Amino acid sequence: MTESELYVEYKGVFLPKHLHPPDSLKYYEDFTFRPDDVLIVTYPKSGTTWLQEIVPLILSGGDLTPVQTIPNWDRVPWLEVHRAKILNPEQRSSPRAFATHYHYNMMNESFLKVKPKVVYVMRNPKDVFTSSFHYYGMASYLVNPGTADEFLEKFLSGKM
Repeated sequence: MTESELYVEYKGVFLPKHLHPPDSLKYYEDFTFRPDDVLIVTYPKSGTTWLQEIVPLILSGGDLTPVQTIPNWDRVPWLEVHRAKILNPEQRSSPRAFATHYHYNMMNESFLKVKPKVVYVMRNPKDVFTSSFHYYGMASYLVNPGTADEFLEKFLSGKM
């Protein structure tokens, strides 16, 4: 498959089409944040999963039950991914936690008005590159990374 078959460009960023169909992007655009929501914001391969484990523990006062009984993608959903609306995040009690790889300029109008809490994680770009290179090599829904040098060009240009 070509890159154009695998990705959709949204606000200047390439997203995997199968995770971000038009209806999921519309759902995100219309989503209403609450002031006590917690949004985990990371660049891909920068510790998102770790934060999806840690933040719910903090929000639950250390109660392990949610972490041990609910998968992280349901516990801390990605609002821009196609399965978000079936989880009914609007009906969840506060405080709610969400994850995203979206940049600030990709945030919806509600985020900008309500200003939920944000936990931003930044990882050494060399480590992000290494982790991404190996992940792209095993994830069938992403473009083949090619050689490390080829992937580095894509990585540095943001075309991945």
